Amino acid sequence: MRILMLEDDLTLAALVIAYLQRHFTVDHVTRFEEARDYLEHYRYDIVLLDRNLDDMDIGMQLITAIKAANPETGVIIISAYDTIQDKITGLNLGADDYLDKPFDNDELLARIYALSRRRRSPPTVTLGPLACNLQTRTLRDTKGEIPLTRKESDLFFHLLKQRGRIVTKEELLDTLYVNPQNIASNTIDATIARLRKKLPPDLIKTIKTRGYLIE
Repeated sequence: MRILMLEDDLTLAALVIAYLQRHFTVDHVTRFEEARDYLEHYRYDIVLLDRNLDDMDIGMQLITAIKAANPETGVIIISAYDTIQDKITGLNLGADDYLDKPFDNDELLARIYALSRRRRSPPTVTLGPLACNLQTRTLRDTKGEIPLTRKESDLFFHLLKQRGRIVTKEELLDTLYVNPQNIASNTIDATIARLRKKLPPDLIKTIKTRGYLIE
């Protein structure tokens, strides 16, 4: 899990980050503009957001940018603004949780895990006309279920879980076979070719010399 923390209290940030880095990857920024840049370049599971930056209540303005970059990113506001109206305002803007300062790191960790559980990917992912059930590992389009062999299913759902990332042939061989060194490299090409005949055009993209990608 990757977390972005926006906090200009360096002492507090150092203590929290040292604790959270035992469990997650944590990026820390101190300014609104830095946070915007990081959100444009990286995908985050959760953002820890301080409202008060440089003695100005501007942290809330970032929630819209966070949700625009990735609606699935969870937002936990961490703030000394702790009235009921403050919390209502933050939650109405799109925050998922609100933690008062001062707080205990164990409580923060528990809230992160709770938010992560609530925001887990749904069992069905939709790609155009294709419905992909992650639990049953089945695919359906407007005509019904699409029959897949075991290897076709394994390959497709691995690409789907890595959606947005280029997956190399070597990784696919390691994932699909117990002894990948004994498998011809063109086996992956052949499986991809069979899959493409069953799926919407251009769903699985070939990135020359690098691997395959589902966007």
